[in-house]
Amino acid sequence: MNKLYIQNLGLIITEQCNLNCRHCLRGKCSNKVMSNEVIEATLSQVSAIGVLHLEGGEPTLAIPTIEKILDYIIKNNILVDKVSTVINGTRYESRLIELYGYIQEYINRYNDETSEIAVSFDKYHIEEIKRLNLLKDYLNNTSKYADTIYYAGYYEICNKLFCEGNAVNLDKKITVPLKPMKTFVTYVGKNNTFDKTNGLCNIGPVVTINVDGTITESDASYNNQNTIYNYGNVLNESIIECLLKNKMKVVKPNKFENKTNKQIIKYYTYKH
Repeated sequence: MNKLYIQNLGLIITEQCNLNCRHCLRGKCSNKVMSNEVIEATLSQVSAIGVLHLEGGEPTLAIPTIEKILDYIIKNNILVDKVSTVINGTRYESRLIELYGYIQEYINRYNDETSEIAVSFDKYHIEEIKRLNLLKDYLNNTSKYADTIYYAGYYEICNKLFCEGNAVNLDKKITVPLKPMKTFVTYVGKNNTFDKTNGLCNIGPVVTINVDGTITESDASYNNQNTIYNYGNVLNESIIECLLKNKMKVVKPNKFENKTNKQIIKYYTYKH
C-alpha cells in the first residue's frame, strides 16, 4: 500500500473545552478524546506530514493524547516538518512546553522549522473569558507562552465565520455556509514520476481526522463532522480509499507547487 505524504494533517485530539464561546465552530463540547486506536489507525498510514495541526476543543486538556501522538511519530520514523497548536490561553501547561522541546529535539531536527503554539484572540473569545473572570489568567498565561521560542502570537479569525456550531446563532450577515474543501492527490515516484503503484501518495492541502476517526472538514461542527461532512473512518477504511470514494481529484506531480516537490525530495532523502 502506498504510504501517504499529507501536506497538512489536522487531528482533533479532544472535544473537551473549558469555554463556550459564542462563535465556536465546533459547538457543544463533550468529554471525548482521541483514542490510541484512532491515533494508530491514522498514523500507521502516513510516512510524512508537512504541518501537523493538533486541534480541539482545548488541546491543553489532552496532554496525554499529545504525548501518545508524538511517541508514535518518533518510534515509527514519520517525517514531520512542523507541529502547530492553537490554545485558548486560559491554562498554562508547562508540560506542553516540555513536549514542544521534545518536538524540537526529535522531530524538527531534520529542518529549520520551529513548531508553534498560538493563543486564540478575538472579541468573542475575550467576551467569554471576561464572563468567566479569566482575563487576568489569560494575560499572564499568554505572557508565559510568549517567553518561549514556540510562541507564534495571537490567532484571530480574520474572515467571515462559517455557519457551524455555536456560530449558527450569530447574525447571518457575519457567517457563510461551510463548503467542502477541494482535496488533491498525486502519486510521485523516486524520480518525480507519476507512479500509482509504488510512489508516495501526496495529499493536499489538508486532511482532518476527528476524535472518532472520521475524515471530515476542519471547520465543521462536532455534529456535522460525523454526519454531513463524514467522508469515512480510519478505523474501517484507508484514508486514500475514503477520499477517492468522495471524488477527490487525482493530478500529476507538476500540478503541485515547488515547495511540495522539494518536500518529496526531502522525504526520499530522509527515508533512504
